[in-house]
Amino acid sequence: MERLRVTVREARAEDRSLLYLMAEETLHPRAAQEGHPERFDERALLDLFERARVYVGETESDDIAGYVAFDTDDDTVWLRCLCVGPAYEARAVGRQLLDWVEGIAFAEGRARLSAYVPADDRPSRHLYEGHDFVPAPAADRPDMIVLEKRLPAK
Repeated sequence: MERLRVTVREARAEDRSLLYLMAEETLHPRAAQEGHPERFDERALLDLFERARVYVGETESDDIAGYVAFDTDDDTVWLRCLCVGPAYEARAVGRQLLDWVEGIAFAEGRARLSAYVPADDRPSRHLYEGHDFVPAPAADRPDMIVLEKRLPAK
C-alpha cells in the first residue's frame, strides 16, 4: 500500500470515543486471537486517555488514522498504546507516530523510549524493531518483552 502522510496533533476530549472504538476494533480482536483477551482492558484504556499524553495522526480529510499514548518516568518516555485504524494499516501511520514521540522525547532531553509489548505480537515487534528498538525480556511479566530505543544526548 501507498504511504499515507498524516498530520500529528494533540488529542482532544471529543476524540476519545473514536480512539476507544479504534482500539476496540483493532487491539481487542488481536488480543483475543493471541489467546489473551484480558490484555484488552476497557477501564485501563479509558484511564490511559485521562492520564497520558495522547497524539493522533490525522489525514487530509480530518479522519483519525491512528494514535499514540505515552507518559514519562525520569529519563524515559513510555509508549503505552499505539493504535492504527484497520483502513490505515501498512501505510506508515505507526512509524510517523513513533517519529513524533521520538521528537518530543529528544526535545525534552529524555534518554530513551520504551514499550512493553506481548512477546507474541509480531506486528508490534516489527514496527518497533524497524524503528531501532531493541527487545529484552520483561522480568516482571514473562509473556511480555520490553522494547527500548536509546536516544542521543542533546
